[in-house]
Amino acid sequence: MKILSIESRDLKLPSNFNFGNIYPFIDAAIDENGDAKYGKIVVDFTELRFIDPVAVVVLCNLLEFLSTGGVFTTFKGINAPPAGAVFLDNAGFFKHYMSSPLRSHAMQPETTLPLRLVESSRATPYLYQDMIPWLARRLMTTSIALSTVRVCLEEIFHNIKDHSGVGMGWVFAQHFPKLKEVHIAISDFGNGIPANVRKVRPMVTGAEALSLAIQEGFTTKSNVQNRGAGLAVLTRYVTLRNGGGVFITSGNAYISVVPQGEVIKTTSRERLVTYPGTLIHVILKTDTLETLYEDIEPEEFSW
Repeated sequence: MKILSIESRDLKLPSNFNFGNIYPFIDAAIDENGDAKYGKIVVDFTELRFIDPVAVVVLCNLLEFLSTGGVFTTFKGINAPPAGAVFLDNAGFFKHYMSSPLRSHAMQPETTLPLRLVESSRATPYLYQDMIPWLARRLMTTSIALSTVRVCLEEIFHNIKDHSGVGMGWVFAQHFPKLKEVHIAISDFGNGIPANVRKVRPMVTGAEALSLAIQEGFTTKSNVQNRGAGLAVLTRYVTLRNGGGVFITSGNAYISVVPQGEVIKTTSRERLVTYPGTLIHVILKTDTLETLYEDIEPEEFSW
């Protein structure tokens, strides 16, 4: 990554920070080639009232990406933190970036899984010891009953390990009881799926690359078993078995995979803004999660 200017830029977070406005936020900091527009970024929390799980990991992901490229980042608007900053404080965001929370009484809500930067080599212990037990508590079931969910999530970390080039990703999850949904967001700031797919299909667009990546049988590796099963397993189980959705953003493309009756509806499109790495957003429906309550033999898949 190059730094195109030594100037400083204030990056004001929107009042309602969600997937719908992550692209203007990213575009303010990096260009279409993934180069930093400024040598210093000041993240302004003054107006932040709400931030969803996707925006949480996007914020963390961008900060990590800029930091590794030599961009200096700092915060403002946190002396009297608004509601969104309080939520981030409770989630552990400021403890990670400032070594201590903003408030001495910051406390993790039961409906959220603590924000974590997970090394892919530690993904399996993390899933067994942290994420799945938390999910089981929220859904009043057992970790064993969520074996299929765990295996699906492992596939995301396998892809981070094999393809990102950074070997770690941000993870955050939130249970929305009134919506009967659990939102899980995982993002790395590595090479991105389109860049890896183009190693074997040089002429594909970003949207075509994401479509290939979720097809069973497609892989960017030359000698693997269970070719291309990883993201295909994830999308198939979450959509057809649970009625939830999988949404992937990587490079200059985005793809959504949702159920439409008894089939999967896939929509992919190009973006003018480049996302640094890969963002995967999984929505699980809690009122139909029992359809996933069956054991499947854990296998290491790779696309």
